[in-house]
Amino acid sequence: MAPRSTAGCYTCKRRKKKCDETQPQCLRCIHSRRECEGYAPLESPDSRGVMRRAKTGLAGAAPPRHQSSAPDSLEPQSRSNLPTSTSTPGHSDSLTPPIYPDASLSPWATTNDPVSFLPTKTICYPNNTASTSTPPVRELSTGLPTPPFAPLDRPNVSGSTILSYPLNSDDNLPDRHTQDVMPVQIQRWLEPYQSMARNLPCGSISEVEEGDSSEGDPDEVKQELYSIPIPDSNTTDNTLPFILQCYARWINLAVFEPEKAANPIGESVVNKFMRSPEERPRIILLANVIGSLGKSIKPNSKITTLVAHLSSEAYRNIDNFLSNKPSNDSETDRQKALDALDLVMEVILIQRYSRTMFDVVKFMEAVAPVFRRACPEPMNQYVNLPRAVMSPKINIRHFATSDVIVCATTGRPMLFRYDMTCPPDILECISDGRYGMQWLHGIPDQYIIILARINVLAEELVLGATVSPHCVAEIENQIQQVEVWTDDSADPVSTIWRFTVRQCWRMTAYVYLYMVLCRARTDDPRVLESVNGFVRLMNIVKSARNPDAFLYIPMIIVGAAAYRKQDREVIRSRMLGLQECINPGSCGYDALHILLDLWARTDGENRAADWHDFRVSAFRIMGV
Repeated sequence: MAPRSTAGCYTCKRRKKKCDETQPQCLRCIHSRRECEGYAPLESPDSRGVMRRAKTGLAGAAPPRHQSSAPDSLEPQSRSNLPTSTSTPGHSDSLTPPIYPDASLSPWATTNDPVSFLPTKTICYPNNTASTSTPPVRELSTGLPTPPFAPLDRPNVSGSTILSYPLNSDDNLPDRHTQDVMPVQIQRWLEPYQSMARNLPCGSISEVEEGDSSEGDPDEVKQELYSIPIPDSNTTDNTLPFILQCYARWINLAVFEPEKAANPIGESVVNKFMRSPEERPRIILLANVIGSLGKSIKPNSKITTLVAHLSSEAYRNIDNFLSNKPSNDSETDRQKALDALDLVMEVILIQRYSRTMFDVVKFMEAVAPVFRRACPEPMNQYVNLPRAVMSPKINIRHFATSDVIVCATTGRPMLFRYDMTCPPDILECISDGRYGMQWLHGIPDQYIIILARINVLAEELVLGATVSPHCVAEIENQIQQVEVWTDDSADPVSTIWRFTVRQCWRMTAYVYLYMVLCRARTDDPRVLESVNGFVRLMNIVKSARNPDAFLYIPMIIVGAAAYRKQDREVIRSRMLGLQECINPGSCGYDALHILLDLWARTDGENRAADWHDFRVSAFRIMGV
């Protein structure tokens, strides 16, 4: 009787698809243009003579492999030589095997531990060596330091695996969020610092308890990424890998283009960690928070407490900076202001999930004077917004972008009156599309500048100025000329939804122009047409975490302009599908209730709404 397998390839099993089991690569994967991850090795026949696929391996351990006579193939080593580790109690996460560009590198079986693996050539085990032809590697022992605060509850993860990072590796980031595989672009971040890691203090750190809810599809993770085991919390010298893993997990959830977030976020974290040993406890605390939010954005009591603590720390830094007399040297004072902004971006981002809009607005107001002193313009001049949005300092460009977004989603004025002229060098950077903050929220930087210009002109209307039809036509032309492009992706679905998000922002910019600057009502034909275009674009893509999480901001703006009940229902239902919009005490929850208040109030008065109505509803819900 010919032997047969009872399970398909790893790719089909992970996607819960029927595999045709064609060797060496299944036809389903080939036809769908996916990388076939291969098959588990066959075991001996069972009592009925059926050949079974190998069962899942030991939790937290990956079988080391020896190189065979064929240079590109690896054979599994005997199971008796595997290092063992204790399973983590209380976790039921199923691990998705990593995807490899070489089909001959068969992935390892899944485990019940939330642990993922590096390719075989980059893992070394004590007393188990493998002969490979890979480049030399630098080894980093796993371990974590003791913070000066009480450790949080965490199940124990044991093991003494030594992680080895190749000197030459691909640097990529994932396109989508996953809970089970935690990809991290760690080699570039760590290479200059690995020789210093052994001097770090040892001890333990704990990760906040997580729920089992899943917000993403592991199938959408970038195939080129490394996946490494979760660092052992009770061994030495492993703080930085743990922190970077937490950031990588969060990046997959909260960042529009994760592959572009690697350098700005990773380098910022590493630089802060290595530059300021006294700041490490705070960085560790932040890593716990964002790592937990990367698994489930429904904050529990511990997360809420930690976010409150981090917010207090940020306020304390701001107060300490502002209480000191400004330095006579402007560059020195500017650098001190930049240092005071270190924690600001992360706090603003995590407050979205666990604090109210009132909290975010008040925090932005507190940060504003520090941001102003961090900008290069003299104090007697306006801050140039295009230059701030394109600043090489990530905290400057994030605050400037956030100021415009908060204004657009609350009806409040911006915290600063900006200079809107665009210097030639900045215009070139904006047109390039590789700078700014669009990788974070999916908002093209040109639209941030256009929205800010609309705000400035609208403020002049209050002072008695007028806006000519020529000015409106000029802004319409600017909106139309913004190039909506999307980088090629191995996953066509990601390419489609990202393109859709950027197109939705085009419609949102039109809505904002007519409602805010032209003071149109929601039944204005221009507004109706723009809202209808936005809703039709939304209906092109299926409701899911992606793209809805990145349509959340434009849905607030367009929702305020929605007149037809069917358009309102589409926006309401998509917002209700997001966890952050149904968590009381979060920004999304406030935003949804601002729209519900606006719709109910104007319907009760049997009239179309204007932008002032949106501001009134925002004040009623936010209290500010």
